[in-house]
Amino acid sequence: MTQISRREFTRLAALGAAVSPLAGISAAREPQGQSPETKPAAKQVLSIEQEGKVREAVAKRDEQLAGMRARTLPYGLEPAFVFSVRTARHAPPVKAAKD
Repeated sequence: MTQISRREFTRLAALGAAVSPLAGISAAREPQGQSPETKPAAKQVLSIEQEGKVREAVAKRDEQLAGMRARTLPYGLEPAFVFSVRTARHAPPVKAAKD
């Protein structure tokens, strides 16, 4: 494969953009429709042990979320952390050169 410069690449890209409408080539294509017959079934196969672990994890997550949602927070509560803008460091003063 040969290397080309940026200018050559730009020239070829512009040429291709100008010629493609004339040749009937379109970059914007309509999406192809998928019929239900051709779409593969997206089914995960888990073992009975894995399904049990998933059910336990989901139940634990639901309990934790319910516990967090049940708590009411005071209106004027301060945030846990605050973003601060970084300030530029001041450079030490430049000493004048003696002549």
